[in-house]
Amino acid sequence: MSNQEINEQLSAWILNEEFTPDRERIDSLRNQFTELIEEEKKKQLESFIEEGGEEADFSYDKSAVEYAFDDLLKQYHDKRKAFEKSKNDALEINYKEKRILIEELQALIQDEENISKAYLRFNAIKEKWNLIGPATPDKRRQLQADYSRLIELFYYNINIYRELKINDLKKNQELKLEVIEKITNLKNEKAINQVDFLIHQYLDEWDQIGPTFREEWEKTRDIFKEGVNAAFERIRLHRKSVKEEHDGHYASKKALVEKAKEIASRELDEMKVVQISTKEIIDLQKEWKQIGNAGRGKNDKIWKEFRKQCDAYFSLRATFLESSNKEFAQFKEKKKALIQKAKELHKGENATEIANKLKGLQREWKEVGKLLPQEEYRLFREFRGYCDAFFERKKVEAKELESELKANLKKKEELLLSFTANLEQGAKEKGEDLIEEWKVEWAKIGHVHERMAEKVEQTFNNLVVKAYKAMGISKSQIIEKEFNNKLDMLTSNDDAEAGLQAERRNIQAQIREAESAARQLEDKMAFFKYSDDTNPLKKDLMDRIAAAQGQIDEIREKRKRVDLMIKEIKKAKEKDAEEINVGDEKESDS
Repeated sequence: MSNQEINEQLSAWILNEEFTPDRERIDSLRNQFTELIEEEKKKQLESFIEEGGEEADFSYDKSAVEYAFDDLLKQYHDKRKAFEKSKNDALEINYKEKRILIEELQALIQDEENISKAYLRFNAIKEKWNLIGPATPDKRRQLQADYSRLIELFYYNINIYRELKINDLKKNQELKLEVIEKITNLKNEKAINQVDFLIHQYLDEWDQIGPTFREEWEKTRDIFKEGVNAAFERIRLHRKSVKEEHDGHYASKKALVEKAKEIASRELDEMKVVQISTKEIIDLQKEWKQIGNAGRGKNDKIWKEFRKQCDAYFSLRATFLESSNKEFAQFKEKKKALIQKAKELHKGENATEIANKLKGLQREWKEVGKLLPQEEYRLFREFRGYCDAFFERKKVEAKELESELKANLKKKEELLLSFTANLEQGAKEKGEDLIEEWKVEWAKIGHVHERMAEKVEQTFNNLVVKAYKAMGISKSQIIEKEFNNKLDMLTSNDDAEAGLQAERRNIQAQIREAESAARQLEDKMAFFKYSDDTNPLKKDLMDRIAAAQGQIDEIREKRKRVDLMIKEIKKAKEKDAEEINVGDEKESDS
């Protein structure tokens, strides 16, 4: 093969679109070309010497073929470098693509919980891996090791996911059944607004729950839909009822607008007409408030119409009242004076007196003419505030007193049980000292409620009488001691004078009853006008009259004792008052 043929072969190889470097082939072509060149050099040297030239002076002239070969070699090496670079770039791209697949596989293992979807992605990754060519040799081994490790991890995790998926399906089924139960229980909820709110909340809960077992899904879904439809049907019927109700309210409010319009068109020429019209318009406003909502859109519109007519009336009323300001000013001053009195009274201590005075002020307030509504409301709120503050305080004090009275009743009941036990154990040994102990203990306890006071006092007195009887004391002595015991208890109370006055009235009633009985007996003496004193019936009647007179004297003696005690109490009070006055005078002098 000649040098020209070698050049042609090398050129065809280089220019081929599927060029692939081949070291052995290029070395073979270069060696063949070099051998041919060396033979040509040898021939030219021999010819130069034959022509008389010296070997040392010989110079070889490169032919055009040699220059062409050198140029082709350069093209070869350039193309080889480009080929190798392209190959290395492809290997690097393959490496990067496979590294991306490894990352996808790792993400799939970590994040994907849908088994079917996971398998699809996994197979797609494996197929793409196989289609990608080899990576660079220095990274190929580690790359393959990472890939193999993740393949094993995927198969391990997918089994775990399968078990977890079953648990999730089971849990989702339970959650869905819980939502269904909640929806079913809505039938017990009376508030429709709450039903409306909860059903949407339960729908959101249902949507947030994942899938469940396919074989259970249709049955679960149907039960769910049935409950949801029942709830929405109930809401729909309610809304229909509400709309009908709104329509009725709208008609009622429309009628009130017409009434207000008629009032607003009246001629206001005297205060009586103003008062009547004002009351009517206020009554319409009250009636308006009692009528329910007329529905969205209509309610605001009809309200504006009604308010327009009310405002029109009050505008006319204001014009009329401008001429009556003097009279209103007088009303205002009177009511301010009542407010000041209420302010001064409401913190006092004499509850009964203050209550009566405040009630009197309230009657006066009603008798004073009314002001304009806003002014009337402002002043009345201040006035009522003082009244309410007093009555609220009185209420609290009454509650506290009620608690105290109940506590005292309980203590007295416990004492009665204790005294009864003492009596059953024998009271004769201690004698009257035991009764005195009872009285001291009984007196330590305060008042009880009026409705129980007489009963517990009577029970205590009965126990005292039983004790006296057990000690062998006579009936007259018992009566005397019983009266003394009663006086002791009355004088030990906080308001002793009031208690003694009540007892005096009771004694006075006894005197009147005894005198009446004595008179009836004396009237019977007329039957024995002509009989002498030896007549047994007359003698018996005379004895009874004498006994009745003796009873009257005894009762009068009791009244005398009570009067003396009342007198002493009054003197003590007067003395205390004088001492207080003297002390006040000394303080003022100082």
